[in-house]
Amino acid sequence: MKSKATDILDIATSKSLTYQQKLFNLANTAERLLDPREVLDYDEIEMMYIEKEMICDLNEGYVPYRPRYIVPDYSVLLSKGCDFLDLKPPTDLDELLDHLLILYRHIPSITSFPVFIGDLDRLIDPFVTHEEKDYKKIKRFLNHVDKSIPDSFCHANIGPERTKAGDLILKAVIELENPTPNMTIRYDKDKTPKNFALKAVEACLKVSKPSFSNDAKYCRDMGEHRIVSCYNALPHGGGAYTLPRLRLGTIAKGVQSLEELLKDRLPKVTKAMATMMDKRIKFLVEESNFFQTSFLVREGYIQRENFSAMFGIVGLADAVNQLLKLEGRQERFGTSKRGDEIGHSILKRIQEVANNHEAPYCERTNNRYLLHAQVGANLSEEDTCNTPAHRVTVGDEPILPLHIKQAIPFHEYFISGTGDLFAFDETYLDKPEAVLDIIEGAFSLGGRYITTYLHNTDLIRVTGYLVKKSEVKKAAAGEAVLRDTDILGYGTNSIAHVFERRLRKDEI
Repeated sequence: MKSKATDILDIATSKSLTYQQKLFNLANTAERLLDPREVLDYDEIEMMYIEKEMICDLNEGYVPYRPRYIVPDYSVLLSKGCDFLDLKPPTDLDELLDHLLILYRHIPSITSFPVFIGDLDRLIDPFVTHEEKDYKKIKRFLNHVDKSIPDSFCHANIGPERTKAGDLILKAVIELENPTPNMTIRYDKDKTPKNFALKAVEACLKVSKPSFSNDAKYCRDMGEHRIVSCYNALPHGGGAYTLPRLRLGTIAKGVQSLEELLKDRLPKVTKAMATMMDKRIKFLVEESNFFQTSFLVREGYIQRENFSAMFGIVGLADAVNQLLKLEGRQERFGTSKRGDEIGHSILKRIQEVANNHEAPYCERTNNRYLLHAQVGANLSEEDTCNTPAHRVTVGDEPILPLHIKQAIPFHEYFISGTGDLFAFDETYLDKPEAVLDIIEGAFSLGGRYITTYLHNTDLIRVTGYLVKKSEVKKAAAGEAVLRDTDILGYGTNSIAHVFERRLRKDEI
């Protein structure tokens, strides 16, 4: 959405934003002051869908000067160092961790913080020589990341193989209980030892990370990839130019039938979002000079040819519930067979339009945009009627076995990322193998990404990112908090009630 000049004063005088948050918000406001019809050549139809809030551009701004998500190949640091930063290849653990912290400062993204900080276990493991001493260094490093990158869209990967460094990282994240970095274990039953997977389950229950991604499935669909930001699966050594989203709950308002939605309104709005993405990408690649000037490109950390773009959706449950009501059914998405049929018909229509669209500068993904189950945000009143992604609205969740069977088929559409979350009773700390069985069962059905957490912990996963409930409470009271994601978590919880997800107790 376009910003207003008055937004500048509101930000500058805010009592609930830190200096750094004001700085980033002022920069974003400046990006959105310009008219996209003049800068990006948006047409009146595209603007109409933005103004009616059917399309949400997630406030990316109308002068794209860096990709939304960047996924560097940090192994370049180990082999070549970084000429731009005058860093030689590290020779020991101290140098490695120091070099990484320096490099992170220079990795841009939509948040101005790195959304991917590497395969930490693989990067660190060659330098582990004394586990007790090195553990202290790794723990300090992770704590430094949390305090200097105060944004839990910052994401690290571990696995699928077990390493000494991986064990030390899991131990540290449990002890630190920090929201950042977000973390995923790229799980593969054939590669990940069970004892390592169970350690990851323990950590996930206690501190909501690492989440589990189905590495074999993502490798088949995406090739060489990493999990970044929330749960985004993106090409390694590349990233994503942009991520707008269709608000399906908003799009479905006012239609008289499913047929009208599928044949008329939905394809029109979907096509408009695709052409808007084209224009953003062309400006970024052809006019911003990012790829022509970035040392990340010049030194091989990223390649322009490894970038694509993400075609986001939210509000599937809300759209389906509206259509069920139109059909005279007293049913809700999540427990309705007809609701699932409607949901699949909507996503298949979006997929059809997206797959028939030629996407510029997206060679890595066959010149096609990638569907993404966007985690939601509280940017306008319309977000109150758009449940995150394809998830079941909180309060409508079925029992766990039925929930998994209902949710997993929807994962298939979202090559660039989706996931489901389940809150467990603390008794599951004594049953980690049962939790691992749930994850493996979901993956055997085609699931892409599963995360769990204990319902009564302070550190929990909101949608795809982590917050401390105690910090969200401060944000709700208007206090300044360290992490911008705590502010986002307050907004998302206020509309989606994510802190109140169904408690899974004795459901397996």
